[in-house]
Amino acid sequence: MIKSWLDLIEKRVLRTMETPGPFSPFSFDQVLAGCAGIYRAGVRLRYAMYESGLLKTRRLDCPVIAIGNLAVGGSGKTPMAVWLAKMLVEQGLRPVVISRGYRGTLENEVAVVSDGREVFLDAKTCGDEPYMMAMEKAFPVVVGKDRYKAGRMALEYFAPDVIILDDGFQHLKLERDLNLVLLDYTLPLGNGRMLPAGRLRETLCMAKNRIDAVVFTRCPADAFQWDTFQKSAGRHFADDIIKKLLSVPLFFCTHEPFVAQLLPAGIHNNTKAFQSWSLKGKTAVLFSGLARNDSFVQSVQDIGVTVADHLEFCDHCRYNEADIKRIISRAKALNTDLVLTTQKDWVKVNPVCFGDVTVAVIGIRLCFSNPQGIERFILNNANG
Repeated sequence: MIKSWLDLIEKRVLRTMETPGPFSPFSFDQVLAGCAGIYRAGVRLRYAMYESGLLKTRRLDCPVIAIGNLAVGGSGKTPMAVWLAKMLVEQGLRPVVISRGYRGTLENEVAVVSDGREVFLDAKTCGDEPYMMAMEKAFPVVVGKDRYKAGRMALEYFAPDVIILDDGFQHLKLERDLNLVLLDYTLPLGNGRMLPAGRLRETLCMAKNRIDAVVFTRCPADAFQWDTFQKSAGRHFADDIIKKLLSVPLFFCTHEPFVAQLLPAGIHNNTKAFQSWSLKGKTAVLFSGLARNDSFVQSVQDIGVTVADHLEFCDHCRYNEADIKRIISRAKALNTDLVLTTQKDWVKVNPVCFGDVTVAVIGIRLCFSNPQGIERFILNNANG
């Protein structure tokens, strides 16, 4: 009973976050707007305490690049961290990615998830995103709520040239040399309201003096120019962004889906990647637990898949046996070619449970309109 009520409240809050307003007096939305005012005051107080020196910022003996956003939800922070780490490796540098480990079981501990070759922790222990990045086996990953302490561990174990903070823009305890802020191209600032009436962690005005560059994610392939952006779905807040970030470099990228894993029925111990395998013309049942499940549907449709059904779960969902049975039953009932899910979701299920259905796991790559430009900007500015 309690879980049902909590699920109902969560859905209602999420619906409010997508509503531009104005809200009706005495409505549930208006209550959330009042809570947002309290949250805004708390954020301002916290920032004032850092500015006054009451709260201290500490520095690591290594350049630090923070990747973050202004709004909660899937703006592509993890794919950006992966892209950045791999780019730095290609430049002959030694990056380490540090993640908070949201919803992992480590709580206040710090730990090495991967040394870049071997993965030591599972997704339940370290969290979904750190595990996904560790599975790249291309760079070390360290997890810890206290990013300074995690950074000290990274320095001791790996002597990195650069530390990357995944989702670290609001983590003011640790000083950084470069702040990259990701904004979703389709709706950069959500409905313009702060949590819980909207998706904003902080407003653009609060953040503008800390932003070194903006990366617009989820851009359409033909919208890589700022003048095109001004005419797009994000136009509602474009004027505000332009006025407040006049001198900030802007970069644009698309989210390119690919087949990260293909697991034919009966062979679910296969971990080989099939990145060139085409799903075009296939029918599928989708399941995902993301901040924006609709974005997964769009990605799948973009590669030519016919979506027979989409089973949506809450963000960071931990799938149980009943959930898996429901997914498989739906795929069989609709007689689809396969089941599709995301890398983030696949790390939280037991592949053996899908033994008699074919599963494809979809990954996301970032493709920049000007890759040389953003690479040059990062390499020139990472040292402060």
